[in-house]
Amino acid sequence: MILTTYDVQRISAQIWDAKLANDMTAVAGFIADNARFVHMGITFDKAGELEVFNDKIFIFKAVDIAEEYVEDYGSTAIIFKKLILTAVIGGNEVQNPFILSEVFTKTAGGWKLAAETFTRIATDFDTYKM
Repeated sequence: MILTTYDVQRISAQIWDAKLANDMTAVAGFIADNARFVHMGITFDKAGELEVFNDKIFIFKAVDIAEEYVEDYGSTAIIFKKLILTAVIGGNEVQNPFILSEVFTKTAGGWKLAAETFTRIATDFDTYKM
């Protein structure tokens, strides 16, 4: 099976579509078992990430991706996205500008999400360069 960075971008889009639909069963299939997630000071393993969405502690409402690129390292690929995320966190709707780093690893079964880190942009979003 030939796996390309296009496949990584397609899988990332499927993960986002599933998160926006709160379909964590679909999301779970794309995540490596030992994956880690960092959200503004909170870190989760795979089970913890799925739990906060299933329990509706995190509800992603909308994402506006302004910029995206992929770095290909062979068996690892990293997608960097400059985005604005609208979400309900602990019952409060918030909107934040982020740089999102999604790290994918190539497995026999295809690309799997191994790590996801949200870094809040603290300067002007429109002029921020990745």
